[in-house]
Amino acid sequence: MQDVKEEKCSQELFEQEYRKIDKSLYLVAIGYLHNGEDAKDAVSEAVLSAYQSFNKLKHKQYFKTWLTRIVINECKNSLKKKRCTEELNDNINAFYDMPTDDLEIMDAICKLNPKHTPYITLRFYNDMTYAEVAKTLHQPVSTVRYKTKIALGELKNLLEGDVL
Repeated sequence: MQDVKEEKCSQELFEQEYRKIDKSLYLVAIGYLHNGEDAKDAVSEAVLSAYQSFNKLKHKQYFKTWLTRIVINECKNSLKKKRCTEELNDNINAFYDMPTDDLEIMDAICKLNPKHTPYITLRFYNDMTYAEVAKTLHQPVSTVRYKTKIALGELKNLLEGDVL
């Protein structure tokens, strides 16, 4: 009987934590895959995998980093399977309830060099610190700071219309 209660608590905890970050996970996937439907699929697969392994997560405070890493890995696997990415469709439904300013920014993020998008989406859309981004991407903090600065410069140029 105790196992059933523990499992129910675990399910509820997973659902609570997931609801806090579901949109940011989707944005991370969009940044990698540049396609709304593929991003939804990748997040769904990652969440299912994470849910099945949730009891193995030793430190629940790292849930966001852990699940974000699973989404990133799922996106990379998806890219390997496809061997090519599709351009992001300008379909507003992919960003169903985002304000117009966010749509313009996300459009610019999708035009960034794909190597730069994780730094922007993790740092600013997932509200991760540089240390959390570094841990998620398995890179030194100094590298994350530098690459974020490069990505922000590129993003600024795109938003100002210098590079299209």
